[in-house]
Parts: sequence; structure tokens; C-alpha cells
Amino acid sequence: MVSENDRRELRPGCLLSQQDLLKELETSERIFRAGSWSGEKLLGAGYSVRLGDDLLVIPDRPGDSRYTAIRGDNVVPEFTLAPGDTALISTIEKFSFDFDITATIGDKFGLAARGLLVLHGSAVHPGYGRERDEESGIWTPKRDERLYFIVANVGPDSITMRKGDTIAYLQFFDVERVQEKPVVNLGFDHLSRLFRADHHAEDGGLSYFRNVKDLRSEVESERRRIDERISETERKVENNHTEMERRITDTQTAVDRLSNTSNMIVVFGVFLIAATLLGVVLVMLGELIDELSAGMAVWKLAVIGGLGVLYALATVTGVWLVARAANKAVLGRTSGDGAGGRSGAGQ
Repeated sequence: MVSENDRRELRPGCLLSQQDLLKELETSERIFRAGSWSGEKLLGAGYSVRLGDDLLVIPDRPGDSRYTAIRGDNVVPEFTLAPGDTALISTIEKFSFDFDITATIGDKFGLAARGLLVLHGSAVHPGYGRERDEESGIWTPKRDERLYFIVANVGPDSITMRKGDTIAYLQFFDVERVQEKPVVNLGFDHLSRLFRADHHAEDGGLSYFRNVKDLRSEVESERRRIDERISETERKVENNHTEMERRITDTQTAVDRLSNTSNMIVVFGVFLIAATLLGVVLVMLGELIDELSAGMAVWKLAVIGGLGVLYALATVTGVWLVARAANKAVLGRTSGDGAGGRSGAGQ
């Protein structure tokens, strides 16, 4: 211990510089217990505390909801947090704050950039890590007083933490000496019970972050199911559209066949009527020739016969032209339907 004469001059309200902080660490236990701190962690006007390998509460496995407390001779040099996992961690440094020293706690941006959320108090109170000796009445450093943090992986990837990793940045201030009394600390046992460590409960740790991760998984799963349903509906609509086009084509074909049949019936009716009229005219013409042959000149009979033949030829020609026009109309409609079907199939 350092005598009162060897202590540096206190400046209440002033931030300890790196030189003042190093002097305190090297010459006293007014901040940390001897042997628990590292000069390499002095940075600027502050100190970066490090992750310990004991006094931890971590998931049994990454992504597991059951937690195990690491204490005593059981140590874990590294562990991994899956997205949504939380853990209780402690520092390597053992705290023994005198009653005229306080510190503020700051986050490390490097951890935040990796997706690690660090939850902690805002300050370390004067007297943290001190206890009163009942016999002498002197306030002495506790044997093993740590600073505890709760960490949560809120990023998309797993995060591995190892012993010695920096977890927070502390800056120290001189203050007027406060009343000497115990600083209330929840302690590791109480914090581990909050995590339901060693109880093999299915909802240990800070379940909020894991619930958010599970909710995201459920949302993504539901989105995949909805996408599959949409795809199936689109396939059904496409199949129904194809079936509807096929039915329309079949119906149009049936209508065309009926129309063609009707046209042929009409042509046949015209032909039948024309043939009947032709027969009647020829019979009447023959009877007329028989009646007039006795008193009529030969050339007149020839003219009448020629007119009859001409009428017959005109009738036959008219029927042939009507049949040909009907046939062209049928062929044109059939070829048009075929081209339309091929065009629809091409589309």
C-alpha cells in the first residue's frame, strides 16, 4: 500500500491523464487489484477493460436457449454467439475503487460494428470493490470484484469472443471523498439466476433478442410459403387460360363445321331447284316443239332448241359458280382459323 505522503495530489472533478492513471496502477490498488490490469490497455486518457474466461453465463451451444454458468476452476477461453444470442460476461480486471475515484463506461465502436450490443451501467461508483474489515474497521479491496456486462448479438452473423478481447472503455475522475459505505452490487450469482443458468430452461438469457430472431425466421418462412402459393396460383391461371383458349378453338371449329355444312346444304338446294326447273323447262320445250313442228320452219325450231340448250348451260354454269364460291369461302375460313391458331400458339 502507498502512504498518504506518496499519493499524488487529488484534483476533484478532473479526468485522470494517462500518466496519472499509470502511476495509480503501478503504485496502489486504488483502482484495480495488482496483477489484474495490463499497461497495453492504457489508451489516451482511459483504459480498455478485457473479457475474462470465467464468471460467464453463455449458451450451451450457439443458438441454444439453455445457458451454463462458468465459475470456479471451470474456464472458457472463447465462445460463439449466434444471431439473437445473449451472454453475461465479466472483466479480467478486479476492481478496488477507493472512495475518491469514479469512472464512466463507454462502448467500443468495433464491437458495435460487428453487431454486438453491450449493455452496462453508465459509471463505476467510488468504493466499488471495497469491503470493511470488521476487526480493524478499515476498508480494504475485495478479493475478486469484477465488472459485469450483458452482450447480445444483434447482427446477421455469428460472433466469437475470446479471453482478452476489449469490451468497454473506462475514463477515471478524481472526486471529493464520499461517505464510506458498501456499494450495492447484484453479483454474479444473482445475474446468473436472471439468465436461468444451469436450469436447462427453454427461455434463458434475454429472450427478446432470440424472439426477434425467431420471428424473423417465421416471417421469412411465411414469405416463402406465400411466394410458393402465388407461383402455384399463377401456374393454375396459366393452365386455365390455355384450357380456355383450347375450348374456344374447339368451339370455333365446331361452329365453322356447322357453317360449312349449312353452306353445302344451301348449294345442294340451289342445285336441286335448278335441276328441277331445268327438267321442267326441257319437258315444256319438247312438248312445244312437238306441237309446233308441223307448221313451223326448221330454222325456227333450231332457234328454239338452241335457246333451250343455252338455258340448260346457263343453269348448270350458275350452279357450278355458286358451288365454287361456297367452297372458296369454306377453304378461306378454315385456312384463316389455322393461321390464327398457329399465331396464338406462337404467342
